[in-house]
Amino acid sequence: MSDYSDDEVVSRRRRRGRKSRDAEGGGPERQVEQDPAKREALARDVIYRALGTRDHSRGELRTKLARKGFDDELTERMLDKFAAAGLVDDAAFAQRWVESRHRYSGRGRRALAQELRTKGIGEADAAAALETVSRDDEQERATELVERKLARVAIPDDRAERDKLTQRLVGMLARRGYHPSLALSVVLDAVRAQAAAE
Repeated sequence: MSDYSDDEVVSRRRRRGRKSRDAEGGGPERQVEQDPAKREALARDVIYRALGTRDHSRGELRTKLARKGFDDELTERMLDKFAAAGLVDDAAFAQRWVESRHRYSGRGRRALAQELRTKGIGEADAAAALETVSRDDEQERATELVERKLARVAIPDDRAERDKLTQRLVGMLARRGYHPSLALSVVLDAVRAQAAAE
């Protein structure tokens, strides 16, 4: 027979379970290393691991460090060191992001601007990167996207059905961040050209 009451047994089990969860890092408060040198090494490790997977903006890295429990002073000091070494550069990041997302994902300037904002890119760096995508570039990429869609469908003879197809294609371009007037112009031209070819 146990020397403890049922309440004491339950209480001891709860404490034991809480200790094991805390030891595994699952407790209510994350333990951050107190030794400054070790904390700096841990923060450096977080940044290196992030940069090892893909390019990151300063804002993204700041968010990662905050989630790991690092304070603002250490975070900014570490990010300054990485920036001084040329490993964190928001202007270069923005240029590469815009080029890649426009070319491979077909994003228009509006969508690209929004994506850069969510990455924490400042207005000046974002504007400089977005300048590399001209209206002609957007029109060419939008035309490619619409032509790819039209290659899989027949242009309807019925006017109402053709209008529905036009609306769907304009909506597709709008979701990718193309200005409505550009989207409509590209779609109407592509639909007319496809209809003439059929």
